[in-house]
Amino acid sequence: MKKTLTIFVQTALLFIPGLAFADATGPEISPVSPLSAFYDVAQTYTVTADDADGVAGCELLVSSIYRTPMTYDSVGDRWTVSYTFTTRRSANSIRAVCTDGAGNEVNGPSRIITVAEVPTEETDGSASGTGTPPLEVDVTTWSSDAVVLLSPVLIKTRCPGGEDVNHPCRTVYFLDTLGVRHAFPNEATYFTWYSDWRNIYVVSDDAMTSYPIGRNVRYHPGKRLVKFPSVPVVYAVARHGVLRPIASEPVAASLYGSDWATWVDDVPEVFHGNYTIGEDVNAPADFNKDIERASVVSINDNLNFVSP
Repeated sequence: MKKTLTIFVQTALLFIPGLAFADATGPEISPVSPLSAFYDVAQTYTVTADDADGVAGCELLVSSIYRTPMTYDSVGDRWTVSYTFTTRRSANSIRAVCTDGAGNEVNGPSRIITVAEVPTEETDGSASGTGTPPLEVDVTTWSSDAVVLLSPVLIKTRCPGGEDVNHPCRTVYFLDTLGVRHAFPNEATYFTWYSDWRNIYVVSDDAMTSYPIGRNVRYHPGKRLVKFPSVPVVYAVARHGVLRPIASEPVAASLYGSDWATWVDDVPEVFHGNYTIGEDVNAPADFNKDIERASVVSINDNLNFVSP
């Protein structure tokens, strides 16, 4: 009898009139519009959001980092905000994050926004950013194809914490426009292309393994001089990883100044295969570092898409 009564009471509770469950569903949000912008030019972005409990507020989320409150436009029945892109990146993720009257926060659909007229960031190749904490953009929930749409871009996997410098999560890759990843062999190479550790996209382990590995990133043409520890030759760096032996100290001084020796980096010999040896630089007219520097805008221009 007791067992029957218990079942009856539990069953009766299921049918109590007016019994309501807490709302756990957030607003339905549209993609952000528009999906193009100009560097350092303010522009208005809009989304629509709908919820039975009403929408309490929305924020614009750029590159999974920058959050800006949006304002409700009752005339257009939409949420709007003015935003200016000032980071030197030509592709960014963008979405709205909205909260309903019950406090449920929802991420809207993420899209890629292209930013035109982004100035090129120059660096002389010195490791000025060494020790600067990275500014990472979390895209671990994105598909592999979605990340490729950002390329060219820098990617790495998330570090678990407590790892040493040799852990795979420490490796930063350049993801080219074909979806191939290229490792930076060391910091010296990295800093000929970038001045700090900013805007590195953190991808999932599965996404990382889906990208085929291409040749290592090579020194930016014209930025530095290089040598290998066991070879008594100093090289100028030309496009596509071609090393040009410099014939004499006077030639080196004419190209990089009287302190030319401070421009020389030792390249570990394990990376010798990243490069090919070209013609000697016998006179200053044989190599123009400014022309070499200007010959590439992106690492894509220096890869020549040859299998490693």
